[in-house]
Amino acid sequence: MTTERRWLMAGAVLLCTPVFSASAAPVAPSAPALTSQTHSPSPVKTDSSKAHPHHKTVQERLVETEKALALAGNDKDARKLADQAETLRNRSLTGAVRMLLTDSQDALGKHDFQSAEDDLTSAITLQPDQPILRRYRAAIRSAAGDNNGAISDLGVVIQADPGDTTAWGMLAEAERDRHAPDAALRAYKQMMLLDPHAPDADKQLKILQKEKDGQED
Repeated sequence: MTTERRWLMAGAVLLCTPVFSASAAPVAPSAPALTSQTHSPSPVKTDSSKAHPHHKTVQERLVETEKALALAGNDKDARKLADQAETLRNRSLTGAVRMLLTDSQDALGKHDFQSAEDDLTSAITLQPDQPILRRYRAAIRSAAGDNNGAISDLGVVIQADPGDTTAWGMLAEAERDRHAPDAALRAYKQMMLLDPHAPDADKQLKILQKEKDGQED
């Protein structure tokens, strides 16, 4: 992959996230818990689990969205679900971390890969429990030609969030750049299982299959 293509890919990964884009589809909030009961002359004993419904965590809602994406019936629904999943992945990022992401994006725009990576490393230090940050750093590392570093970060992302289709697609690209066609094809097939309606997926799959088989494009 050329340096310019790497830079464009890293920029796309960052710019298309809800951190930087106002176009991401919002996620409907969970229903509020019941805080009081209506007085009745004839109280009826209720199941406590129904009176106080479980609040779904961000992680639980993310898993549900990822499962829905894998079963989406058409491209429009798939893209909407993919956007919702990205919103959820970024939902818990703090203001300080978001500022670092903005700084990283600015540095990337100047082709200052080291500063962009340093900003992401600082963000990861602040919120090490947010795997999306390692995916962002993987994009920077890949743009700088550090495929091994990118793959290391993506391994952490996928272990924590196995339904992250973008991470699987990035892993396929990084393995391809590392001249590991088998690994690249496996990663891309997994991405397609998680997002069957991924744009241009069939075309890319054929390219990777040819490379694995040792054929020319």
